[in-house]
Amino acid sequence: MNPLDASFLGLPLHPLVVHLVVVALPVGALATVASVVSPAVRSRFGLLSLGTLTLGALAAIAAKFSGEALAETVTRPESHERFGNLTLVAGLVTAALAWLWWWLERRREQAPPGTSGFGAMAVGGLVATAALAVTGLAVATGHSGAQATWSSRLATPDAPAAAGSTAGVAASTFTMEEVASHVSAESCWAVVAGGVYDLTRWAGLHPGGSQRILDLCGTDATERFQVQHSRNPRSNAQLEGLRIGTLA
Repeated sequence: MNPLDASFLGLPLHPLVVHLVVVALPVGALATVASVVSPAVRSRFGLLSLGTLTLGALAAIAAKFSGEALAETVTRPESHERFGNLTLVAGLVTAALAWLWWWLERRREQAPPGTSGFGAMAVGGLVATAALAVTGLAVATGHSGAQATWSSRLATPDAPAAAGSTAGVAASTFTMEEVASHVSAESCWAVVAGGVYDLTRWAGLHPGGSQRILDLCGTDATERFQVQHSRNPRSNAQLEGLRIGTLA
């Protein structure tokens, strides 16, 4: 069994690790900036700051792979995945720069008077810039993940159909030709396992972005849906709420 498929107290590992990332990484990054600019902070909290930053960067690795494992059973949110990948790279680079700065700063402090500390100062500037960037990325990662989770939970597929999609549709059996004529953002139908579904409203709610849904318009999307969602009861329930009939 893949350890990244594991759960804790009934929750998948990924959201738990992500919470560690979005807390430890910004806190460690901002504390490291304070250590760079303040000798007093550096002497008291320097190592703790770098340790917290490194913990957040390593947690981003676990978040990356646990997210890949989770994506096999739930919708893959594109923006969350993109921000997560950027946060992973930025976090590791920032942590590496921070430890390089720490080493150069120790050398500068131990050097004879008059020795240039340009190297430590230059790397310190890079660390501060990278730390601010990784803080923003970590916040964006957490926000996009929360948005993906709650947008699908708050969606109401059983609400009245959007104007222009199924308005006036009385038939419960449709031909593939009829389905194929609904291929726009204003009216998007698809077939899944012999059922006909109006996906128009769901395009704007899908955590992976509207294009994921629009690519299915007018097609038999059975295989693509089952590959992504066959083990996800919530996605199947949401799809059922969009059913308008069966394929003739």
